[in-house]
Amino acid sequence: MTLNWDGMSVIEVGDGPGVLWLHGYTMCSDVWQPVWEKLPGWRHIGLDLPWHGASRGLRDGETLAMLADSVLAYVASASVAHVVALSFGTILAIEMAARHPDACDSWTLAAPSLAGMPHEPAVTRRYLDLYIMYRTYGAGPHMTQLWMTSPPAIFAAINDRPDARERMRHVIDKHQWHELASDGMRQLVTRTQVPGDLGAVRAPISVIVGDEDLLTHKACARSLASSNPNVSMVVMQGCGHLPLLEEPDSAASLIATHLTASVMR
Repeated sequence: MTLNWDGMSVIEVGDGPGVLWLHGYTMCSDVWQPVWEKLPGWRHIGLDLPWHGASRGLRDGETLAMLADSVLAYVASASVAHVVALSFGTILAIEMAARHPDACDSWTLAAPSLAGMPHEPAVTRRYLDLYIMYRTYGAGPHMTQLWMTSPPAIFAAINDRPDARERMRHVIDKHQWHELASDGMRQLVTRTQVPGDLGAVRAPISVIVGDEDLLTHKACARSLASSNPNVSMVVMQGCGHLPLLEEPDSAASLIATHLTASVMR
């Protein structure tokens, strides 16, 4: 079932307790299907973030805090109890948790990021290359090719898994890159987040990171893990920056354990 909330596309699949899924940059909710298939008994709700999938772009002056409040309003209206986020999606999840610490019964943050955190030089350069290519040639498969090329090692592990690579390529090929036509995405990182933002969250938080992830994201995961006694950190061996999508079987098992434990608290 496809819905709409405040101009953002929402997909609901399955029955049971509600779980909101927040994808990574250039992706959309379609990317979660392999994981959802391995998690029956839950109502999976995929939200396409602004500029992604079938969702609108950010509005003029719309901040990360405003977006977090809007998504949390949907969470309340849809009886969502849990949030699972990946990479770029964790920035929004962390803002949601920081602003409303008691809004959900559990949080899962995979390959976590913080708004305003420094990137490795190769990643910063890749973002600049994408901007230049889009401004020169527009959207198209050439953007996917550049974005998924290593180094940097954002997609290195998923590129080593042919089936996962093709699923990812298909999803990113649909991305229109409209966010590069303006500085709209900068609105989401005007406030620098810090690990302490999660200090007031009493619900269990699972931080998942691949042992082959980028150094900045592994450091971010460690910082989050030490920010709150309710945080547990899991390192997925042989995984890179997209562990939930690289190894959906293992990821689904970890998430199922976390979700079930939070329900039984």
